[in-house]
Amino acid sequence: MAESVLKSPAVLKFDTDFFTKSSLKPEGVVDTGVCGDIVVASLLDKPEWKFIVKKFSLLDEERVPRNKTIFNREVKFMQSVRHPFLVKCVYAAECPGYLAICMKYYYSRTLNFHVGNIDLSLSEQCVVQVACALRYLHKNNLVHLDVKLDNVFVDGQHNAILGDFGLALEMPAGQQTLKARNIGGTVGYFAPEMMKAAAVTEIDPYKLDCYSLGVVFWSLVFERGPEEDVNYYFETRKKRDLQENIRDMLLRLLERDPARRVTIADFLRRVRRDSIYRNIIDTN
Repeated sequence: MAESVLKSPAVLKFDTDFFTKSSLKPEGVVDTGVCGDIVVASLLDKPEWKFIVKKFSLLDEERVPRNKTIFNREVKFMQSVRHPFLVKCVYAAECPGYLAICMKYYYSRTLNFHVGNIDLSLSEQCVVQVACALRYLHKNNLVHLDVKLDNVFVDGQHNAILGDFGLALEMPAGQQTLKARNIGGTVGYFAPEMMKAAAVTEIDPYKLDCYSLGVVFWSLVFERGPEEDVNYYFETRKKRDLQENIRDMLLRLLERDPARRVTIADFLRRVRRDSIYRNIIDTN
């Protein structure tokens, strides 16, 4: 049996506020998630050094167990995985009133802010990079389960970095499916088999990651956000002014039958034949 790459999360304990203890100055809330605020902060003595601090509230007793579970999962994944296109945890801590994860701040934010403002070549690069990250996860029996525009960060060199492991899971060795009730995700990114599944239906989560990546790519190519009722496969087939290699990439990821949908590893092998980003595929 292959050894798990996931290790127990290392969490510091602070008896004071996270920002005070870390010599960080909060600059504002950039988003509010189900667990708490996401804050951008800078070092007091080096304000040009910025970080993202994701807070998990401990003030609502009913939500504490769930928030702790998601926090521990995210920290475990970010501290354990080793890949250039996966977000890393600088450190994590428990402090009065909340848990906190400190991460690098990406000045170019997420792919969601680049829809309609990114050319086809860079779109392909970003998708190849996220696919490389997913190939690494899948090889280690890990599934992300929330690949979406908002979870793909863009660094200063226009590299795509996949983050947010709040719904990620480790698959038992040799197991290929999960019951639908145990799988999370985001509306607009769900594969067809999830949309029609009963709670006990067995679903291949690896193929869900493939489909979600296809939706991300589709949004960049079609210059519009995902929508719940859109047939992405049909829209891709009927679009006339589309490069054939891009169409082929999209159709392989967005195949509606999961049995025929490409795996991430096979997708990268196919893309490598025509892509100018072979070096990324070969080295990551």
